[in-house]
Amino acid sequence: MKRFTLSFIVLVVAIGIPLLFIHSSEKDVTNDERVTLVELNNALAFAIRTAENNYYKPVDKHAMYEGAIKGALAAIGDPYTFLLSERDHQRSVENLYNAEFGGLGVSIYTDHRGFVKISKPMPGTPAETAQLQAGDYITKVNGKQIYLGERTGMTIHDVVDLLRGAVDTDVTLTVQRKFLQPFEIKLTRAKISVPSVTSTMLEDKIGYIRITKFIGTDRAGGTEEEFNKALAAHKDAEMQALILDLRSNQGGLLDAAYHIADAFINSGVIVSTRGRNSEFNEAYPAHSNILCPPEIPIVVLVDEYSASASEIVAGAIKDTGRGILVGTKTYGKGVVQKRYPLTGIGAISLTISSYYTPNGTSIDKSGITPQVPVAEVEPNRIEQVMQRLVSERNAVENFVTNWIEEEIKRTGEIPKDFALLETGLPQFKQTLASEGLRVSLRWLTLRAEQLFNLNVGIERVVNLKYDTQLQEAIRIIKADEVGSTIQLYHTLDQTLKFLGEELQNLAHGHGQIN
Repeated sequence: MKRFTLSFIVLVVAIGIPLLFIHSSEKDVTNDERVTLVELNNALAFAIRTAENNYYKPVDKHAMYEGAIKGALAAIGDPYTFLLSERDHQRSVENLYNAEFGGLGVSIYTDHRGFVKISKPMPGTPAETAQLQAGDYITKVNGKQIYLGERTGMTIHDVVDLLRGAVDTDVTLTVQRKFLQPFEIKLTRAKISVPSVTSTMLEDKIGYIRITKFIGTDRAGGTEEEFNKALAAHKDAEMQALILDLRSNQGGLLDAAYHIADAFINSGVIVSTRGRNSEFNEAYPAHSNILCPPEIPIVVLVDEYSASASEIVAGAIKDTGRGILVGTKTYGKGVVQKRYPLTGIGAISLTISSYYTPNGTSIDKSGITPQVPVAEVEPNRIEQVMQRLVSERNAVENFVTNWIEEEIKRTGEIPKDFALLETGLPQFKQTLASEGLRVSLRWLTLRAEQLFNLNVGIERVVNLKYDTQLQEAIRIIKADEVGSTIQLYHTLDQTLKFLGEELQNLAHGHGQIN
């Protein structure tokens, strides 16, 4: 087996890519056998030429041909087969395949007014060296004004394009910091790694690792390297159990997911793929040199946004009995895509195969059901409407940013303790209620803390107070129920399999009598 045959396969929950040019052949026909593909090619060229010559406004011929490509791919009827723009393809190469890019190492976001703010400079990057801070506004890049919205037509992606570039090239930022005059600073771009793993040690030596995406075709970088470092640190800290969080992980590269699952499973096939083209038929075996000892119980957190590559890992762990799944049923994307670059246009994302979990199951459109279902708290319809109205008014954003500004004025420092702000939330809740906006204190606290952390540069790995799925995972581990849950569901599966075979035998016997 070629272990890296599909290293450029992408498993993403997005609408997306390929491009199949129509081959000129008199023998090839459409469903209507009277129209050959040659005639269709000629008809397309005629339609574009006619529009170019006679439409009442100037026509972009290149855009029409690209539209024809998009339409051809859409006609396949597969949501994962589509055309990527050149910029989107370039971002995929940087963020997904290479897991690195030339840049400054600064996370940015848009505030509710359309201005771009820094949330947190990454350690060891040009942004940190230049002492950029959370809450700083980037008002210009190389003299170009930065403001997002319909008036300028500028998007956050345009800002990313300005900030990224070749390593060792310079970029000049104009920065606005609270209570200071705008200042310019020149930074030299460096190689920036794309993070995909966060981890921490919970109570009772329970390790916690969250994977947000599966990236990196080089085993010495990307998700696999980050994961291995986090796992090694937990083992050094005498980890007794592990929680692997794959919630909201929409996928990534098949190889990256395979190597993560291979860290836990020491025999059998982790995942297999089958396509119409035999080139894409592949079996990915487990290896005996696992990184996580078998005596370490595993709990995997999943939800409805866990898709594709994350379902490969979750499905392998569940099918092999290596651990249990807690949360809600996964998305159900059991197909594999490959990117085909198109020079000057972008790339095609083409579905090339289906994938199957170790027991031979395709989870496409069905998802994976966890052994322990735990749903997060969902607001009722009235609460949802109220939350939307509060968000549309940017009420929480204004409250949080105003509080931070006042605290900076009072102390001269960026506040880092959310508990100080939290004491004012009950009164803020009453103020909203007086204006007809009644939301729960729970939602208000979660939203305020999220915005607070974003504005002051805090990255919180877990929130045990409100995370009911994580709470249940910890409870199961503390109660030593992982093994018994695996055994219970194994017995149930065997019973169901036996009953199914018996029913088939009865049906077969009944058929013989008649």
